[in-house]
Amino acid sequence: MRLLKRIAGWIAVDIALVLVLGSSGGYLWLRQSLAQTRGEIRVAGISGSVTIVRDQNGVAHITGTTETDAIFGLGFVHAQERLWQMEVRRRIGHARLSEILGEATLQTDKFLRTLGVARAAQHALAKLDRETITILEAYAAGVNAFLAINPVLPPEFLILGVQPEPWQPIDSLVWAKMVAWDLGGNWNDEIRRSLLIAQVGAEDADFLMPAFTPDGPVILPEGMPTSAPSPISGQSTPLQPTTARAMFDLWATVYQTTGLGDQLAGSNNWVIGGSRTASGKPLLVNDPHLSLRIPSIWYLAHITGDAINAIGATFPGLPAVVVGHNERIAWGVTNTSPDVQDLFIERIDAQNYVEYNNTREPVTVINEIIKVKGAEPITLTVRVTRHGPIISDVRDDINETLAFRWTALDDDDATLRAFLNINRARNWDEFVAALRDYKAPMQNFVYADVDGNIGYYAAGAVPIRRNGDGRLPVPGWTDAYEWIGYVPFEELPHIANPSKDYVVTANHRVIGDDYPYLLGTSWAAPFRAQRIIELIEQGDKLTVDDMRAMLSDVVSIQARELLPILRNVTPTEPRETVALELLRSWDGAMNGESAAAAVYQSYYYAALEAVFADELRGFFTDVYRLQNNFPALALRSVLLGGHDEWCDNVTTPDIVEDCPTTLAQALRKGLATMATLQGENDPTRWRWDRVHQAIFPHNPFSQVEALRGFFERRVPTGGDTFTINVGPVRIREPYLQYNGPSYRQIIDLSNLANSRFMHTTGQSGNVLSSRYSDFLGLWQRGEDIPMRFDAEVDGERLVLRPTP
Repeated sequence: MRLLKRIAGWIAVDIALVLVLGSSGGYLWLRQSLAQTRGEIRVAGISGSVTIVRDQNGVAHITGTTETDAIFGLGFVHAQERLWQMEVRRRIGHARLSEILGEATLQTDKFLRTLGVARAAQHALAKLDRETITILEAYAAGVNAFLAINPVLPPEFLILGVQPEPWQPIDSLVWAKMVAWDLGGNWNDEIRRSLLIAQVGAEDADFLMPAFTPDGPVILPEGMPTSAPSPISGQSTPLQPTTARAMFDLWATVYQTTGLGDQLAGSNNWVIGGSRTASGKPLLVNDPHLSLRIPSIWYLAHITGDAINAIGATFPGLPAVVVGHNERIAWGVTNTSPDVQDLFIERIDAQNYVEYNNTREPVTVINEIIKVKGAEPITLTVRVTRHGPIISDVRDDINETLAFRWTALDDDDATLRAFLNINRARNWDEFVAALRDYKAPMQNFVYADVDGNIGYYAAGAVPIRRNGDGRLPVPGWTDAYEWIGYVPFEELPHIANPSKDYVVTANHRVIGDDYPYLLGTSWAAPFRAQRIIELIEQGDKLTVDDMRAMLSDVVSIQARELLPILRNVTPTEPRETVALELLRSWDGAMNGESAAAAVYQSYYYAALEAVFADELRGFFTDVYRLQNNFPALALRSVLLGGHDEWCDNVTTPDIVEDCPTTLAQALRKGLATMATLQGENDPTRWRWDRVHQAIFPHNPFSQVEALRGFFERRVPTGGDTFTINVGPVRIREPYLQYNGPSYRQIIDLSNLANSRFMHTTGQSGNVLSSRYSDFLGLWQRGEDIPMRFDAEVDGERLVLRPTP
């Protein structure tokens, strides 16, 4: 988003205030907003003492006599370290950004208020069991105990003049659903496909948006027989081009404002059984690929209290370890990439009745009040049909009426209870039992335990459609396309102790054609999965060090596949000759210092443009090139699959170009672009990491030039979109990386003390803290820190004691 001048004016005034305060001891006063890490604090809401030890890396080890006391401690620590982050997350989920940022965020608030995440969270909260609600209340009490005793808030609150309200249990559920939003983008694929069909027709649209590569790996090659019928296909309807474009622009606005919904998000995880490890026990590895932010989206913590003794990555705002291990089991997650969202085209009359099976049904109408800083509140009328909220109402220039169906908007959602029970689980059966409650976002869970077992479960709600494959919007005025249930939990893809003794997931296709349910129609390109499998099968007696090397691996299988074709062009100038020589001696490793990697990337992205932009025109620039998997798979089919017709430039009808000619033009253009970015004409002097930088934006101050350098961080990196150590780029901002490994963990089930983890920036979200970005260099170099799991940990000790 771009903050409006009005917001910039408010901020400028507040900056001046901060500077004045700074000249009179204001900086020392602001430092009181830093977390207290030593001593004792009396708080209300706990039954006994809670001990918080921050080890030498700032990881919080929280111990309470009971689970609720330990979770209270987690809430307290999250508030100490990440209060502004939690405030922004809460406001995003409740669609209340405009209260503090004004009209600049109004369209995003309108969309999210229409979507109704907060309404869905309220319904889910009402149906939760008392035990889970008690945990949510304990967490909220911990947050609020901090607010009650800390008069000085982090700088963002001062600059924007914000006072946090008490945390409520619903706030945690709201953020959990926004995490699901971040990992589910099929509705936008329906919009893109509609635009593409209007541009090139349905057949070419299918070519340009392939679901997967038929020769690529699947997560469960051993199959999983079920008794269910296969899904029935049916006709679906592309949106009108004007509607599709307006909806795409709406998605872009919401993404730019929130940083959520980025379809570059991915992840790797794998679990290796004892027959392949040096210790004879499993190794479990995970690195979720999510939006890069500062502070990090994760907070490292160890929680001990009664039945919970778990360590790993937590989300500030949520009362559980999301990824990690306890005393007996370890787990990791990646996005399954399911299709759990559908757009229904509705017929609604002027009296707000919707047509359905030749009858008229009343539309539910909800009036929402949105407060706007510096302006009068607005009343937003939200309409909801049996298929969900009418999200097209957010814009006045959309002629079609689109209802949004999404699993995370269902009334029943006990995903939080699932994570709490995973934290408590002691074996595979208890782990699987916990996953029965898991709803959204659907994830590939890998599992290992100290007894040597490994497993995999794709857990989450997946709709069964009466007709249609979910790739395009469907008519809502008939029951022909209804969701008629969810895939039974027992028939979701899963396996325990597979014969090959490992499981790899990298957002690629889950299971083969014999699986009778439709999970999705858009999987990640297979390259990361192929490289992980290659390294596992090449290895012998694998160790923690081997896993660390794999997480840092930047060899591109995609580059290795394409290089023989890309090198087979005739140079026309000395720079091209030098560049091709670099590629001929290159092994496909996207190292930061590599000149060849810079050459390849410039050539590859120019090749995409040369092959596809003539047919797609503005769609290529505005939409298609912003994707990664679809263009990569389509180009692979062109260059390796014999679809040479795409190399002919349709804008030159009197000339028939072949692929070598088109690629030669791409090489010339790509090198020219890279030379400009490098500030150097000689390709041998280029470095990939000179232009490839990981950006860690701050919300919202990366949008304010005067504050960006103070709050934001960026570092040079290697890797690319398809390497294990992923480094996807935004072509709109050449070669900048806004997505990547947000967390890394390596868990050794032979000795949990050998386990390691790391996230991106630092434990603190307070820019004044020494721990604001102290992890960044370690993350950049692929290093990690110990997952200290001992009962006694050395470090700074803070004790929370109950008020008398």
